[in-house]
Amino acid sequence: MEGDMHLLLVGMNHRTAGLDQREALAFTRDERLVAHGRLAEGGCAEALIVATCNRTEFYVVHRDLELADAGVRDVVRRLRGADLLAPGALRYAAVDTAAGRHLFRVASGLDSMVLGDAQILGQIKEAVALGREAGTVGPLLDRLFDRALRAGKRARAETSVSGGIVSVASAAVELLRTELTSLSTRRVLVVGAGETARLVARQLVHARPAGVLIANRTLEAAEQLAASIGGQAIALSGVAEALASVDAVVSATRAPRFVVSAADVAAAMRHRMSRRLVLVDLAVPRDIDPASAQTPGVALHAIDAIQRVVDATLSRRMAAVPRVERLVDDELMRFESWRRSRAVTPLVLELRAHFEQVRIEALSRLLKHAPADERARAERLTQALVNRLLHVPTVSLKDADPASDAGQSRLHAARDLFALGRTRSRRGTAHGT
Repeated sequence: MEGDMHLLLVGMNHRTAGLDQREALAFTRDERLVAHGRLAEGGCAEALIVATCNRTEFYVVHRDLELADAGVRDVVRRLRGADLLAPGALRYAAVDTAAGRHLFRVASGLDSMVLGDAQILGQIKEAVALGREAGTVGPLLDRLFDRALRAGKRARAETSVSGGIVSVASAAVELLRTELTSLSTRRVLVVGAGETARLVARQLVHARPAGVLIANRTLEAAEQLAASIGGQAIALSGVAEALASVDAVVSATRAPRFVVSAADVAAAMRHRMSRRLVLVDLAVPRDIDPASAQTPGVALHAIDAIQRVVDATLSRRMAAVPRVERLVDDELMRFESWRRSRAVTPLVLELRAHFEQVRIEALSRLLKHAPADERARAERLTQALVNRLLHVPTVSLKDADPASDAGQSRLHAARDLFALGRTRSRRGTAHGT
């Protein structure tokens, strides 16, 4: 990466770990702010954490990859009391270009539980905003995530990867349709008022249920969401009572513990006169006690069940994958070009400054007593000559990858060849001046 800096990605997602493991690694917003700060204190030049219901990923910029990995694991240990990101099957890691490619694929919806997931762009934007609030997003991560968001937007605008069911929210509503046949006579309780809950509520509007209740820890947020969809707001404390009258519950909060207990569900079922209750838990960590599924008449679906929702548009979206991969390659190439250029810019400037100094000294010596018009012509001629001479070396340096051995060799060779970084007297002697 830039100079001798490297980008390290360490993460866990639905492909490598089950819900229990992902749940253990799920951090609240405040915990993520703390984690950003501790990563910076531990020597990371930049840091950013992407946290969704299906993944927790650490992107850090550091001079030493081993120290960076140890720093991430230490932060997790301090927050969770366990080495949840120790090397093994549950986690994945990538460095430099491979880490960038992974992020771009995530932003483009290629690495989501639901191919083409429309929510991921908003979640990445939220991650960037939190990193900036923590003060750990520097020039490299800022440009990397900007390009990743561009890749995601292009994927959705230029391909059909986002056609059909492309979010956890839309898949959850489709699951309700499957379980309840029709929602037109059903009442649905949405617990939460964050991004996922808002998307669920909007999807429910199109399904035209008999009624929608919105429950949230902050009643004002519940009222705002309910007003936007023509629903009814209730306090979070009213959820247990509401379970007796609704047909389905979709919960998507960021609460650190259950908001719907097995006891609440069992008590509600005693008043439902055998009417089924469908529970969909989209939260990580879980909102609904898994023991609720043991109550007769209750169908509980955790977030992993979303992957099993029949998606009639999957084949069409799968056909778009090769084109999205090409978009990812294109945006990644643009980022890598910027990164290489930024990394070698000091050397290029030093090389040009060296040639400019040699040019000026030569003109001063040779044209010391020449007329002004002759000196002006010589200035133009020698400037053009230096630009011609430096064009190929400059392009060659900008094409070098500072993170590779070959790139480092090229940069070191340029410094040695032109005696850059040496004292002025030694450099002058080397040129016979």
